[in-house]
Amino acid sequence: MKSNRRRRQQGGVIMYMTAMMLVMIIPVVGLAIDATVLYVDKARLQGAVDGAALAAAKALARGSDDPTQQVNAKVAAATYVMLNYPVSFFYTSSVTVNQATDITIDETIAHQRSITVTAHAVIPALFMRFLNFNSTNMVATATTVRRDVNIALVVDRSGSLALTNSCQAVIQSATNFVSKFANGRDYMSLTTFSTDTRTDFPMASNFLTAATPVPTILSNITCAGSTSSAMGLWYGYDQLVGLNQPAALNVILFFTDGKPTAVNVNMPISATSTCTNPNAGPPRWINGLYNTYTNVNQWWGLSNPTAAITTANPYGNPSSDGNNSAGCAYAASWPNNQTVTSDFQGVPAADVYGDNLNNGYQSVTLSGSYISLSDTNNASAVPMNATDAAATRIRAGAAVPAHSTMLHPGQSLTNVLIYSIGLGNAPYPISTDLLERVSNDPRSTIFNASQPTGLFVVAPTSADIDAAFSVIASEILRLAK
Repeated sequence: MKSNRRRRQQGGVIMYMTAMMLVMIIPVVGLAIDATVLYVDKARLQGAVDGAALAAAKALARGSDDPTQQVNAKVAAATYVMLNYPVSFFYTSSVTVNQATDITIDETIAHQRSITVTAHAVIPALFMRFLNFNSTNMVATATTVRRDVNIALVVDRSGSLALTNSCQAVIQSATNFVSKFANGRDYMSLTTFSTDTRTDFPMASNFLTAATPVPTILSNITCAGSTSSAMGLWYGYDQLVGLNQPAALNVILFFTDGKPTAVNVNMPISATSTCTNPNAGPPRWINGLYNTYTNVNQWWGLSNPTAAITTANPYGNPSSDGNNSAGCAYAASWPNNQTVTSDFQGVPAADVYGDNLNNGYQSVTLSGSYISLSDTNNASAVPMNATDAAATRIRAGAAVPAHSTMLHPGQSLTNVLIYSIGLGNAPYPISTDLLERVSNDPRSTIFNASQPTGLFVVAPTSADIDAAFSVIASEILRLAK
């Protein structure tokens, strides 16, 4: 009897203790469940807000002026949040993003715009409402910075693009690229190069709204002539230096479809040359663009590096240098006698921009103090060395050379990134190694961690050019944030 009574007493105690524990455990379990719901919802909302800030930064390129771009950025941010955090997500009862108060764009710091996005969500309590906690007002905030971008667009328009029917694809792809940036805030210039090199659109922020905007200029490009890569790079750098905005993101985008085939030099006249009125020396010299053929290593005569190239005149004119090259053997029957070299002592060791043409990248043979004209292999090595040297000096922040084609001699700019795109279907195809060196791509065998790190993207065919430009645009915009 006593044993049964004791068991009944113990059972009563257990029931009492269990009831007491349940009173304590249920709120703890409820709190854990509600906290888990809040954690999941907060993570999802924060992810949506983070993505919205990035989407807003990208949308700042939409519109021809700053107010329009801000409106588009706010719409993009709000839309992104609502698409990526549905109202019904995991017990959520409401989600709000007020474009007027929850999305702000700060432009008080020069050359950048800071976008802050805030979203609100109401999460009902599941168990804690028994303790009179009915819901939680959850807030997530993200800020991203969109630096202004200055881009020197340097585009090859050599004749090999016409040979491969790629000229129109380049024009369209470059036009699409330009549209990804913010007119009125970002700056852009357009340099095109073949036998002649020219600044088609000087550095300006109205690249989409100017009287003749960049897309219109691109649409009128004619592809003909050689590939003066080093000269194109210096023209692009000169434009960035003139703008002089070191706090912005400064980029050269260099597009080419083949190896460089031309170099701007002051060619020394031989003692036996009949050329009249060359520049005084010693040695006497004539300036021009000395070339190799597109697919054969063969020197041919000096071209005028600034004379217009047209379909009717794809090789340009012999370099006049003020005297129409009178009496010169190489120009006697231009353009059919281009391979005559008897007027010259050789190729100087540096081009007109100071680029070392015997820098060890591609080996050359010498004739005295000059690069030999009798070795036709030098014809391809020299413009390769010039391009490599130009890019290396630009990335190092070299002073703009004191030359008549440069607008800002003696001035410089550091931290200039060089991105390059190479089209791989030309008869004298691109050198992947050279373009990796030009960009200081991490894949380069001489990658220099102390200089700005760029990127080389190959486009195997003309159908791939637009994708290559898009990759570079994405990389630039990623760095701008």
